[in-house]
Amino acid sequence: MTQAAHHSQKTENTENSDHSGHKAAPAGSHAKDLLLLFAVPLAILVVAGAAVYIPRLLAQPAYDFVYAACEDYDCRDSYSVGGSGEITRTADPEAYATRSAVLRYYDAKKDATRSLTLDEARRFQLDTSSKSPDGYSLSKENSDGGFLFWSDYRDGWVLKNGAKKKPVDLVQNDSYGSSSVTFLGWVRQ
Repeated sequence: MTQAAHHSQKTENTENSDHSGHKAAPAGSHAKDLLLLFAVPLAILVVAGAAVYIPRLLAQPAYDFVYAACEDYDCRDSYSVGGSGEITRTADPEAYATRSAVLRYYDAKKDATRSLTLDEARRFQLDTSSKSPDGYSLSKENSDGGFLFWSDYRDGWVLKNGAKKKPVDLVQNDSYGSSSVTFLGWVRQ
């Protein structure tokens, strides 16, 4: 190597390095580093949010159901469905409780419940299987979910079909708890 070529290479190395002798990063790499610094956590946030909330959006149960709710700590009567499919009320004459259980109808399309009388409830043909014809089941869940700063604690009922879940409110807000729900059956269409 000639002396001029050696001097040119030495000058080039000095221009691309800092005072400690390390090579300086090209100016465009800082922008790429900042982009990665924000893009990767944002992508993780979007994927986690989609995993939590998309199953709720996809849940579309089609079948209504009838249930009994005891909207107190204990009720003096209960409801059940016999082998013939008829709803029966059983009263406990020795019960300490003063409130009666109530019959309720859950409308899947409206995502709403309404009260029923025993006569109204007996007009429905009920399927007492644990799963509806479209594959949903009613279950109670206690979950503490959400993502990062958004808490999603639920102690309630859901209609569930695989990963698809739809939270449903089955009891009144002033009730003692949601654990006093008795599923009676899916309304046959």
